[in-house]
Amino acid sequence: MSNSGGLFAALLAGCAIGVGLGILYAPDKGEVTRKKMKKKAKEKVEEFEAAFEKNMEKVRDKIDELIDDLEKKIDSFKRKEKEKET
Repeated sequence: MSNSGGLFAALLAGCAIGVGLGILYAPDKGEVTRKKMKKKAKEKVEEFEAAFEKNMEKVRDKIDELIDDLEKKIDSFKRKEKEKET
């Protein structure tokens, strides 16, 4: 149990040192960093939207193909049924 307490203390100390170093060596002020993050997030959202739309177009095309194939099979089935009746 005492070993886990020491591990926890070391973890906290490491986090505190990491935060301190991050603040000391940060290249920009917080406001600038937030603006950069916002810009980057907006770019990623736009990339995601473009990729999503591209994939949705592929899905729509595949659905259209499946519908066409299904209609052909239904027509073929109906023809065969008519031939059986006559």
